[in-house]
Amino acid sequence: MRTKAVLFDLDGTLLDTSEGIFHTANYTVAMLGHEPCGDLAQLRKFVGPPLKDCFRIVYGFQDEKLLDDCVRVYRKEYEKLGMHLCHIYPGLEETIDSLHSLGLKVGVCTLKYERLARMIFDEKGLSAKLDTVRGTDEEGKITKAESILRATKDLGLEPADVLMVGDTVNDQMGAQEAGVDFLAVSWGFGFAKGDEVAYGRLIDSPDQILSYVKEA
Repeated sequence: MRTKAVLFDLDGTLLDTSEGIFHTANYTVAMLGHEPCGDLAQLRKFVGPPLKDCFRIVYGFQDEKLLDDCVRVYRKEYEKLGMHLCHIYPGLEETIDSLHSLGLKVGVCTLKYERLARMIFDEKGLSAKLDTVRGTDEEGKITKAESILRATKDLGLEPADVLMVGDTVNDQMGAQEAGVDFLAVSWGFGFAKGDEVAYGRLIDSPDQILSYVKEA
């Protein structure tokens, strides 16, 4: 096997965090005196991009002071309630165990605030199964590619040794920029069954991750 490590995106790939994210996003804008979004298709766009960009895309906010306030309120409420409203997608915990049994390292690369990501994995009992967790900083300036490369360095590997698994174009672009292989998943917030992917391969179930690493 050429692949030595598999890195998972968090939101929409490893964990279904939609309930907590959608609640926290609408809570945030309501607290700041703006109209919440009731369009589920629009709210799904909140997952993937950096946090400030999410508020730009979904709610049309452009003012930097407002965006800073959004990030502040969002993170406070997400840590209070939103982070608890999530669960691992069926089959993925078993997939992680199988990857380890094959001798591969497993990690997470996310644009979620790294401290919160680690707290979620502690709560869900997943931390012991992960060899590295990399997320963004308080300012949200760490890109997906930078997160992937930091995780790769943590594991003592080269980009050619690593496979990134994600559900959005942001994951795909980060993987391509970092020079790692990519699997797009159809069960999250971005890609859907039958989509054409410009980089990597589309899969529809966790067992296809195992098939890929065995073939690669």
